[in-house]
Amino acid sequence: MKLDYVKLAQAIREQVGGDDNISHISHCATRLRLAIHDMANVDIPAITGLPGVIRVVNASGQLQVVVGPQVEQLYQAMQLGSQPAAEPVKPGSDERGLAGKMLATLGAIFTPYIGVLAGIGVIKGIMVLLQTQGLVASDDLLFAMFNALASGVFVFLPLFIAVTAADRFGASRFTALALTAAMVFPLTQPDLPQHFTVLGLNISLKIYGGAVIPAILAVLLLSNVERKLKQWIPDVAALVFVPCLSLIICGFVVFTLIGPLADYAGVGIANGYSALYQLSPMISGALLAGIGQLFVVFGVHWGIIPLALINIQVQGYDTIMAMFMSAVMGQFGAVSGAIFIARNLRDRQIALSASLSAFFGITEPALYGVNLKFRMLFIFGCIGAALGGAITGLLQVKTYSFLPVLNVFELGLFAGPDSKMIYEVAAIAVAFIVPFVLTLIYGRWTRPGVTKPSA
Repeated sequence: MKLDYVKLAQAIREQVGGDDNISHISHCATRLRLAIHDMANVDIPAITGLPGVIRVVNASGQLQVVVGPQVEQLYQAMQLGSQPAAEPVKPGSDERGLAGKMLATLGAIFTPYIGVLAGIGVIKGIMVLLQTQGLVASDDLLFAMFNALASGVFVFLPLFIAVTAADRFGASRFTALALTAAMVFPLTQPDLPQHFTVLGLNISLKIYGGAVIPAILAVLLLSNVERKLKQWIPDVAALVFVPCLSLIICGFVVFTLIGPLADYAGVGIANGYSALYQLSPMISGALLAGIGQLFVVFGVHWGIIPLALINIQVQGYDTIMAMFMSAVMGQFGAVSGAIFIARNLRDRQIALSASLSAFFGITEPALYGVNLKFRMLFIFGCIGAALGGAITGLLQVKTYSFLPVLNVFELGLFAGPDSKMIYEVAAIAVAFIVPFVLTLIYGRWTRPGVTKPSA
């Protein structure tokens, strides 16, 4: 029977204490994320028992309702007649620690358009494969059009960040867009000098293509400047002078202070990660891939995305997502094995559905529906992921474009100046096969909850 998402949304509202207890609503690929004022008013067991809900996670004041890839329908239903969906979180309105606030902010900024990034990643991967195989030329019109579709978003990523960050920080969307558009505009001016010298300092205006940290900090500054100007400027003049003065003030600060400092911070983060990685690429790969899905379990995996984006922007390549693809494939292998050892038709159907989602890079249904339920399957997945990650690290496999969702359709993005795509294929094959086989053996010789299929 088709799930009624309007009824589900209404039931969730009731069990979290009504709209007054929700300060912000967002979602990622599989989770509805609710910023809650008072968790004491939330009935988590009741929400968990609602039809269509896979699991409920309390992440330090943010309630994460896991429903699977259909989360967009639930999100739209939650917004019907709901004021919090359109209102940003008030500054200082939650009591989470600094780490919790940062993770919640990153999730709110990146998750609304993660589907678009994933789709574009597939397009880019296909185009790279066609080009490397000599099937299309770089001067073909068709290639130029599809390359523009695949690359434009990542160059102008600050514009996407502007919209969601404005919602998060309480700034005007269009003023935030104007500010970030000014940041990427110099990239369209070939005659503009690469550097300007001011008081002996070199300032570049062409460093904001795909920039993450500068864009977020720029909109955060804008939200505070706008708030102050609205207090000082009379309403009759606010329409024109609030955005005007906000852009002048923020633009000057961003281009001369925040932007350069944030750029240096990004370079420092990328170099710091690279130094740690080089200490032992194999151990780094095994460790990151082995525990990679724990980040998903606790809902903090969005904290990894900026690191990968920074690596791409600063170094031109990334190794984090290359490792994390093994983490996805490990859980995919375990849940695929569960199809063949399921004790009844219902368990087999759940495992089959979850494995299809995992194949496309969405592992939450596999984690909460099967692998964590039968703990050894999750462990098998982590073992396979660690082995695959070790291979990826040992051979120093790199991806040359950002991988927002990790699946085989984006393998083309591993093609580059030092392409080791075949090694990534080998790594994810190991990551999949090992837990798949271990799961079959486990189901054949033990009976602690996952048993042999009935005759």
